[in-house]
Amino acid sequence: MLYDFIQERMCQFSNQIISDETRKFTYSEFVSATECFSRGLILPKYGVLCKSELNTALGVFACIKAGVTAVPLSARYGEVHVNQIIQHMNISHIITDENGVLEVKKMSELIDETEDLIDVALIMCTSGTTGKPKGAMITYENLIANLQDIERYFKINDSDTILIARPIYHCAVLTGEFFISLCCGLNIRFYNGEFSPFRLIQEISDSQVTVLGGTPTLFYHLCQMIGRSKMKLPLRVIAVSGECMTESVADTMRKTLPDTDIYSVYGLTEASPRVSALPPEQFDKYPLSVGFHLQSVAIKIENSELLIKGKTIMKGYYNEPTQTSKVLNDNWLHTGDSAVMDGEGRITVKGRIDNMIIRAGMNIFPQEIENALKSHSRVVEVIVYGKQNGVTQKLCMKVKTDSLSKTDIMGICQKHLPSYAIPDEVEIVDFIPRNASGKLVRPRILTS
Repeated sequence: MLYDFIQERMCQFSNQIISDETRKFTYSEFVSATECFSRGLILPKYGVLCKSELNTALGVFACIKAGVTAVPLSARYGEVHVNQIIQHMNISHIITDENGVLEVKKMSELIDETEDLIDVALIMCTSGTTGKPKGAMITYENLIANLQDIERYFKINDSDTILIARPIYHCAVLTGEFFISLCCGLNIRFYNGEFSPFRLIQEISDSQVTVLGGTPTLFYHLCQMIGRSKMKLPLRVIAVSGECMTESVADTMRKTLPDTDIYSVYGLTEASPRVSALPPEQFDKYPLSVGFHLQSVAIKIENSELLIKGKTIMKGYYNEPTQTSKVLNDNWLHTGDSAVMDGEGRITVKGRIDNMIIRAGMNIFPQEIENALKSHSRVVEVIVYGKQNGVTQKLCMKVKTDSLSKTDIMGICQKHLPSYAIPDEVEIVDFIPRNASGKLVRPRILTS
């Protein structure tokens, strides 16, 4: 049982602290509050939608204690997105703190008594760039196996304090930051504010944070602010995931945080989520690699696509048998990510296969072009996509810049890219939309 697995480890660290800007629990108090609230949870599943991430954590953990399925939600991504998930996942009741206390709120009378969620701990929504979100059904066994894998490589302990700065709605945060911190006895600090490098640095300093997880983009902006402020932060360990690393970001991180252990890791919601990790001592030599596959999974690469098999792979998508059969074949999960593996087994993810653009017979991954552009300090954001032009594809780019012209952008492209990857069209824009998980939305291949 997952709850017992985590709670037994928490008992070794009963006086460690879980807090946010308004409240504080010891581990013992958190367990007591969890068990008290769990007694009222009798339905097959509950959405968990709270203003406070600490309350979200408590609500999810209470569902696990009660043996019911939790569907984490996040108000940070807007009411439309939340309602879309509630309807698609047939959620009749949510756990909320909208009145200041944790309570259950009825959303509808529709309760599906026939659905089989007996072994499903979580339904975690994936962050597709278009269409309705899919709900990955993550089992208790999936999570236990993933936590055991993370424990083997992630060198954190009860002398550490972790800052959880992103919503628990993300599997990488729920499993890879919150659950693993409970297992290892860390002090846990939740940050509920909007992303602000200055405020994050202030929180890291004030709370003496030693462990932090985030995307390369988050750490890039954070390191730029640290560099300008000349502050020396207590960060001992960081875990980077969610996007492809670039050499310029890796270089910035290393120069800004020379004494910090940097774990570059890879995962996806459908794998609970962690799949691979690069040891910190190899980060400087292999900055673009996401390391070696973890013990509970096997991997292979077919037609350049990374496939995964093992104990951490989801049961399937909730009420989506057709979508499930597309990605799960003979127990192998088709990640949709293009990857290569070197002779020692290190994995490097090149980009999404469904984003690949074929031009002049060459396979082009937009992320590689975007990474080259983002190495320039005055390129703020960039998205690359294809446009069908008869039988060929044109390469198009939208760029948000700090006072660069189209001519400037083309000059950067010509300097850093092979000729076949230089875009046909460049558009300077003030805004590039993001999806509910904060990732830039890439237009599908358009027809001109």
